[in-house]
Amino acid sequence: MTIAEIEARFTSLNREDNAFSVIERVLEAYQRTHCEVYRRFGEKYLPVAAFKHAEVVTFPASEAECVFQSSATGSGLRSRHFVRRLAVYEDSVCAGFEAVFGEGPYTIWAHLPGYSTESSLVQMLKILIRRYGDDRSQFFLTEGFPGDPDTGFPLVLFGAAFGLLDLAEAGPWRLPQDARIVETGGMKTHRREITRRELHACLAEGFGIQESQVWSEYGMCELLSQAYSRGGPVYMPPPWMHVQVVDPHDPKRVLPDGEPGLLTITDLANMHTVSSILTEDLGVSSGDGFEVLGRFPGSALRGCNFLLEGR
Repeated sequence: MTIAEIEARFTSLNREDNAFSVIERVLEAYQRTHCEVYRRFGEKYLPVAAFKHAEVVTFPASEAECVFQSSATGSGLRSRHFVRRLAVYEDSVCAGFEAVFGEGPYTIWAHLPGYSTESSLVQMLKILIRRYGDDRSQFFLTEGFPGDPDTGFPLVLFGAAFGLLDLAEAGPWRLPQDARIVETGGMKTHRREITRRELHACLAEGFGIQESQVWSEYGMCELLSQAYSRGGPVYMPPPWMHVQVVDPHDPKRVLPDGEPGLLTITDLANMHTVSSILTEDLGVSSGDGFEVLGRFPGSALRGCNFLLEGR
């Protein structure tokens, strides 16, 4: 199976399809051959911090059609994801969205104060607005809504957790009863740290909707796919993205449902970088889905010193 064939079919996988493991093996062999960082590290799951320290690519970085960058950490380092083909990212974003929301159209409002145009989240929402949004879909930075939220099409309000909380507290507002809010993480606000359950309760009250209408999106600069939760704590990844929870002290040991550990993610859309990533997120498995409990204490994780050796 070639990389071109994988590009053409990865979003058509289903959860019962054993093609995932076949593609996973093909990509791991390809990435070990062509990605120096992955080859040097040697383990299956590459620590996500590698994207801060090196060019994680299977191709010349200068050929990337786009470079996603994370927000700066306390050290000032930013992850960089060199995207060889934006069409792969768009296929992943759209197939994942349609599986959860349907084909629309929707009024999509995006509230992302402080996010740069280099953010993968901003690029994701540009794609969603273009593909599924009506003519009132837009980004906005104001402390109020950009218009009447009763637009005729179902409203989907995307936003970073801290920004949505500020917006809710500037209300109260009353969204249509078919509206959905999708918070995209960022649980530490400039005032305090808040749990996801507390956040969803605050957003439901502030926007005048049921908590079941407050959904979540899980994604990151280093991945080209997203997982969504529908009104609860459990995220469901798309069929081309597998998530496992492992022992932080022995990442080869997979933990059973309900036992907290580090999230590992294999994202087949990352075919031109590294598909299997060891995150810095603490979580638990829940059937085919997973819950996120927060950041692993002491992140960034040890294990990336190898990236600096010989420099």
